[in-house]
Amino acid sequence: MKPKIIAGVVIALVVVSAAYAQFAKPEKAIKYRKSVMFLIAQHFGRMGAMVKGSTPYEKAAFAKNAALVDTFSGLPWEAFMTPGTDKGDTTMSASVFQKQAKFKAAARSFEADTAKLAEMAKSGNFDAAKAQFGKVAKNCKSCHTDFRVK
Repeated sequence: MKPKIIAGVVIALVVVSAAYAQFAKPEKAIKYRKSVMFLIAQHFGRMGAMVKGSTPYEKAAFAKNAALVDTFSGLPWEAFMTPGTDKGDTTMSASVFQKQAKFKAAARSFEADTAKLAEMAKSGNFDAAKAQFGKVAKNCKSCHTDFRVK
């Protein structure tokens, strides 16, 4: 693996370890979860601009952003399961706790879909990557519909 990817994974593991230790307070879990989701949205948005044609497609940039989204995709879920994180500075609905099996299935689906997106982006087949991008976007929308305060 490339040194940058290894370094990124190591940093992510350190951040996750530190975050888990801080989840004794719901506010810490909310802040962590929102930070991870912000990063996912930033990198997903960069790919979205290429998919929509508002910025030119660049294989390396698309693949890099897809790999980052894939890396981040496994990070926020524990912070959703921390009791009390459906209250305060959050848009998370209590339905996360009420429908845990459905939420966890959505999280696993998101992780699987982002892994496929990263693979397709790396291959350079932009049409296949665009189709998979659409699946990930539908996954995001579904989770937001079911598990965000409306």
